[in-house]
Amino acid sequence: MRHITKTILVAAAFLAFSTAGYAADSNIGTEGAVFLKLPTGSPRAQALGDTGVSILEGGEAMGINPAGIASAQMREVSFSYLSWLQGYGGQYMSYVHPIGQSVIGINLAYYGITGFDVRDSDGKPQYGTDVKVRNGYSSISIAKGFFLEKFLVGVSAKEVMEDNSAATYRNLVFDMGAILHLGRKLSLGWAGQNFSGKKSQVVKVQRLGGAFAFNPFFTVVLEQKTYSDSSGHLGGGVELSLPEEVLQVGRVSLRAGYSPSNSHGKNMTDKTIDTLGMNDLSGWAFGVGLYSAQALGYGMGFDYTLAPYGALGKTSQLALKFQF
Repeated sequence: MRHITKTILVAAAFLAFSTAGYAADSNIGTEGAVFLKLPTGSPRAQALGDTGVSILEGGEAMGINPAGIASAQMREVSFSYLSWLQGYGGQYMSYVHPIGQSVIGINLAYYGITGFDVRDSDGKPQYGTDVKVRNGYSSISIAKGFFLEKFLVGVSAKEVMEDNSAATYRNLVFDMGAILHLGRKLSLGWAGQNFSGKKSQVVKVQRLGGAFAFNPFFTVVLEQKTYSDSSGHLGGGVELSLPEEVLQVGRVSLRAGYSPSNSHGKNMTDKTIDTLGMNDLSGWAFGVGLYSAQALGYGMGFDYTLAPYGALGKTSQLALKFQF
């Protein structure tokens, strides 16, 4: 009976990650720690179609491109909460600290699932069965800017843990990335994540993308993502920002993005996405951000993203950050 429990567990975890559209071929699920594909720690990246390798800064950059922390001019603490599909969710925390001409950062993320409906081969509920899914990672990053902050590079050492009841894995992996600013409008970025991990236990991710700011108010982002257990795909998004000088209360950003996803049918139960008219949307994400450099003498920011996945429901992520 125990092996049946494990099989159900793997199937449920597979559903939580792969059906969301983060992979789309016959090799899905052939490697472990697939939760590392999710845009953890960054509602902004999620809202922009899971992109941001060329524009993310501060603590949220460590989950996608460690080079992004090199832009930090102040110490920053950030916290985010991710609510994913099938009851999966968790927290992300980070701290960024400039030291001389370099910037260091640390982060900690923990995610899991509770409340599995476990059944045996005859379909009978197995009450009291101890089934756990616990995923997490912690990392330390260092980044530096060159040529008057036009070229940024960063590296991270990351400990990844995956406990899916059937087995527990721990792997030390490495991330690296670079960002090139060409003038004030165009930024290019590359990042490689989870190098040196065991192939069957940690999925590897590579990102290559760019962002173009037509003006201080409107930015377009485009990015190619490639995973070691599936073919790559192109995603993108747009960000409309109203500067703090205009509103007097803070900078407000509206975001929308798309990352290719299979159709997941029409949702008939979630009142939120029904009210918003998003019942049959999949692959799209929408977000809002608010940042003030003058709140109580500190920099403070809030970001929220909502992404519908048809009949599967919706995912959401919110984050708070403080700069001092």
